[in-house]
Amino acid sequence: MFYTDAIYLILALILFSGWPAETVSVGEILPAFLLKEGLFLLVVFLRFRRARTPREFLRTQALLKFLALFFFAIDVVGLGVPGLFEEHSLLKDFFGLTLFLHYFFIIWFVAALHERRSIFAGVTVTSYVWSHFKLLLPFLIPWFTINVLFFFLERHLPFRGFTGEIFYLAAFLGALILLMAPLAVKFWDCRPLPESNLRRRIEEYLRSQKTRVREICLWETFSGRLLTAGVIGVLPPLRYLLLSTGLLAALEESEILSVVAHEVGHLKRHHMAWLLLFFVLFSLLVYLAFYPLFLGFLAYFPIPEVLSFLPTEKFFLPEALFTIGLVVTVVLYFRFLLGFFLRNFERQADLYCLESLGTAQGLIRAFQKIAALSGNTEDLPSWHHFSIRERISFLLAAEKDPSLIQRHHRKVRFWLGAYIFLSLFLSAIFWQIPVEDWEKRAKLNILYGVLLRESTAFADPETLEALGNVAYELGREKEALKWYQEALRENPSPETKNNLAWILITAKDKSLRNYKLGLLLAREAAAEKLLATHLDTLAEAWFVNKNPLRACLYGALALDRALKAPDFYRDLEYYRSQKEKFCHAARKAPALR
Repeated sequence: MFYTDAIYLILALILFSGWPAETVSVGEILPAFLLKEGLFLLVVFLRFRRARTPREFLRTQALLKFLALFFFAIDVVGLGVPGLFEEHSLLKDFFGLTLFLHYFFIIWFVAALHERRSIFAGVTVTSYVWSHFKLLLPFLIPWFTINVLFFFLERHLPFRGFTGEIFYLAAFLGALILLMAPLAVKFWDCRPLPESNLRRRIEEYLRSQKTRVREICLWETFSGRLLTAGVIGVLPPLRYLLLSTGLLAALEESEILSVVAHEVGHLKRHHMAWLLLFFVLFSLLVYLAFYPLFLGFLAYFPIPEVLSFLPTEKFFLPEALFTIGLVVTVVLYFRFLLGFFLRNFERQADLYCLESLGTAQGLIRAFQKIAALSGNTEDLPSWHHFSIRERISFLLAAEKDPSLIQRHHRKVRFWLGAYIFLSLFLSAIFWQIPVEDWEKRAKLNILYGVLLRESTAFADPETLEALGNVAYELGREKEALKWYQEALRENPSPETKNNLAWILITAKDKSLRNYKLGLLLAREAAAEKLLATHLDTLAEAWFVNKNPLRACLYGALALDRALKAPDFYRDLEYYRSQKEKFCHAARKAPALR
């Protein structure tokens, strides 16, 4: 439950903060917003009314949470709600999170009215909704605390760019490590497990496994109706073992001890530390790879007209694509890659019960009772757990064949090693990506698309000339040649003649070259407008037409013109190298004859 809701919160924050929305007023979007709210409420009520069994009820909850993200996307994309706030404001992030959470509140409220699981019979609607929300508070409070601190201190911090992002990530992780466990104990209605034979047996087992916890707690969220247990806290001084009162009431002592052994298995296999590492490596890869790869996508997208879609002045399709791509990446990473490791981590924890106690029968009986009390949910699938039936089957197989235990541990170690190696390898590769070059080309490709769209409406000579210039910068010589030829027909300016001549004499695609026509156009351009660029083109034209003496003459004139206007002609070294190339060939020309 917690993992899924936390991932949805991350997706909502990315979508709300990253979507490019133009400024809107409350009055403009309020009618459509209220209509959408009514539709969501109707769908939630109808879906829960159709859920007849606990299994259907749980599936409906999962479906509606996904639907909540869809309706939130309508708020962001369709209604432009982010446009109510300034960019990068604390209020914007807080409102975005609140807007998404209100869908969860609706789901929780209606779910409380239709709850099909007998263990929740008698829980009031208020307690049901508040208990769900309290599960998220240990994650939300550190996030809000760090964001408030950075909002007020950001201008005074010496960190910017990549270093600043790493500092923020480190601060957020530090806040989670230090605050999450104590906050969970406070908000999840936990209290120390009273002195009893059960507590003594648990303490003896923890000592035998050399495992430290700050406290063994009764977990009374949902009025103690949950059938669950957990260990929370990365650092031993801030680590708590939680056992729900509902679980203690349902299980015998040996079964409870088996559940504790499962939780200790998570600690022994350092699963919480691995989860933090997954989060860190994901953040690193996203920072190093996602933006450069997105730039590469924009830079080499073959149909630039699509990228130029600008329905309003501020709505920018590439920014929207970036946000959508990031959301999809988060879904794939957490839902599939992290889900794969979480399922296998759970299996490792199950196996630790067998390893440390010598039998898994207590855990198997606990699973069977939990499934029965939850409404016969032994076959209910989960993205982060194997089903209860699958877990029981594997434990029975491992009892018969103990070699399965080490084989599973080797499998997990192999995939963890492969994941770390691949993450570091990709990080090293992405670090080398020429981001500035791709960014420049991406802007050119988008500009090319804009010009292409403009040319379909009104193909004036300036637009055609600009299309030729951008196409040439993108390396699309054939298209540049076409645009220059069309521009020349519309307006035979010296600039167009010069640009067309340059392609005709220097094109990498030799089939596009025409040295004679290029020389003719270059002479006309230089005659009409005596610029260094035109003289350089003329020099190049004489050079490829095998007249190095004239090439040297016009190369020297081009350099002289550039030297007289250094503010306009910035790349003086280019003109020097061109002159040297032409004159060197001219000096050798008599010897060649």
